[in-house]
Amino acid sequence: MIGNPSDKELLVPGVKEHIHRTVRVPQSVATDRGFWAPANERTLKKMGVQKVSLPFKGKRSRRRTEHERQSWFRRLQRWRAGQEGTKRRLKRRYGLDRTLYRGLNGCRRWVGGAIWGLI
Repeated sequence: MIGNPSDKELLVPGVKEHIHRTVRVPQSVATDRGFWAPANERTLKKMGVQKVSLPFKGKRSRRRTEHERQSWFRRLQRWRAGQEGTKRRLKRRYGLDRTLYRGLNGCRRWVGGAIWGLI
C-alpha cells in the first residue's frame, strides 16, 4: 500500500471492495488485533456482516471478554490463524517472500505473476 496505512484504516474499504467484486456481503469477518477499532465493528454491522470477529486491542472489560469467548468468535479466530499458515506457504513455496522488482508496480507484477503461476 502506498504510504503504509495502518490495518484499521484498511478494513472497511477492503470489505467494501469485496462486496463490490462479489456482489454480496460476507457473513463473517475475522481479523487480528491490528484491525480493531470501535468504528470498524459498527460499520461492518451496518453493512450487514452478521459475525464480526475483531479482537479488542488493550485491556478487555468483562462484557468484551464474554463477547470474545463466544464459540463463533473463537471459531473465526481459529480459522483466521489457520490462514496465516497458508500465507507462509505461499511465501516459501512460490517465492512471495521477496520481490526482485522495485516500487509499487513491481510488487504488483511480482504478486500477480506468482498467483498466475498457481493456476
